[in-house]
Formats: sequence, C-alpha cells, structure tokens
Amino acid sequence: KTTDIKRLSKAVGMKESQFIEKYLRLDNEGDYVTKSSPCPFLGADNRCSVYDYRPSDCARFPYTDEDVILKRIPLTLKNSSFCPAVYLVLDALHQKLK
Repeated sequence: KTTDIKRLSKAVGMKESQFIEKYLRLDNEGDYVTKSSPCPFLGADNRCSVYDYRPSDCARFPYTDEDVILKRIPLTLKNSSFCPAVYLVLDALHQKLK
C-alpha cells in the first residue's frame, strides 16, 4: 500500500522512489513486496527494526483473527506450513469440529 511505503520510507529517511528501488518489487498480483527474504528490516536479533512503522500486512499477520483465515484457504494453508500460530488455530478448529 502506498500509505505503508510513505510511512516506512519516512521512517528510514528515504524518498519513496528510493525506498521502492532499494527494497521492493512488484509481485504477480501487482503488489509491492520486499525484494529479499527474509525481510531486509529483520535484525540479527530476529526483531523488526521498523516495528512501529511496519506495513499493515505485517501488523495483521498471521490473519488468525480475520475472515481471511477462511476466505483465502490456500493462503491459510501456506501460512500454517511455517507459522506455528496458524497451525495451532487450524488444529483447534479441527478439534472443535470433530
């Protein structure tokens, strides 16, 4: 989102165009995503160096308290493969449905 880019670029002291060029690329859906993985703002201590300014997707992840968990099942299943929180939520739902 452009509001995320504006907020982050200001936080790191860069122009938006410089920030995009250095850190972002467009994915297949036309959304900006980081060029590198892990995130370039992930510190050596595994903490987010821009936490107070992080993008809305980062703040919302892993989406377990939103309808995304059911409306975007492929994304939920993908997230459950690497995020223990998503896995545990799905497991709890499964146990309740037994």
